[in-house]
Amino acid sequence: MDEAEVLLTVVQQLRKDLNEEEIPVPAVGEHAFEQLRSVVLQHMEDWQRKDPAAFSRAINRVDLSERQVDHAMLRGGLRELAGDMVLRCLLKVLLRKRFAGLG
Repeated sequence: MDEAEVLLTVVQQLRKDLNEEEIPVPAVGEHAFEQLRSVVLQHMEDWQRKDPAAFSRAINRVDLSERQVDHAMLRGGLRELAGDMVLRCLLKVLLRKRFAGLG
């Protein structure tokens, strides 16, 4: 995520899919992914404690399959799942950009 436009669009996609408008846009660079993963992880931990339905909705809106969720949880728990959610949003952005003829 070393392009400002792509990073901003990923954050916008995360905000939409997670229904969390306050997700900050990290600085462009090698740490952007980890910063986004940390923010998503915080929300996921909160949802697990306070609102499990929001947790399920977020997984569905990001469009991860049950198999993907199970695999992530086996590999590294919520932290891994948060990373997969960020990557899925990145994939959505890149696919839209590709099919729009922009990349």
